[in-house]
Amino acid sequence: MTDFSDAPIPLGLERFLGLVIRALSTTLEDTVGEREASGFINLVGIAIAEEIHADYLRAAGAERLGRQAVSNALIDLKRRLGGDFYVIEDSGDRIVLGNRRCPFGDLAKTCPSLCTITSHVFGHMVAESQGYGRVTLADTIARGSPTCRIVIDLDPDAPGEGGQSYFGTGAA
Repeated sequence: MTDFSDAPIPLGLERFLGLVIRALSTTLEDTVGEREASGFINLVGIAIAEEIHADYLRAAGAERLGRQAVSNALIDLKRRLGGDFYVIEDSGDRIVLGNRRCPFGDLAKTCPSLCTITSHVFGHMVAESQGYGRVTLADTIARGSPTCRIVIDLDPDAPGEGGQSYFGTGAA
């Protein structure tokens, strides 16, 4: 019998979960197509967003996050997941974030629909605290860019770059 305890097998919980996510995502994409797979992942993203938003509200001791707290929470969230997000622009009606390291690592390159999770989490958190958020994944590492650029418009009438709109349920 062979003892594998010292074998150079790169397997830990993080890699295992990455393999599970990749298998689920690629199976969905191969079965129903990338567009429909994104729809399923959208539902997952919304559920994740609700949980994470509640965590930040509890940490802030507030019913909603203020304008600056939203930006700080988005950056903190992705930092905790292994990303390297930073503010490019933060004006009254727009937040633009950059990222130098994808939290999903190489997994995002094989499953670009995973970027919709970022859109949903960001969009939900912004909309619930600010009333509205339109998230545009302008550039992504998953689509071959060396960095990500995520544009979050806070005004529904602002000219946008496309994107997905999110509306808060109880925000002022």
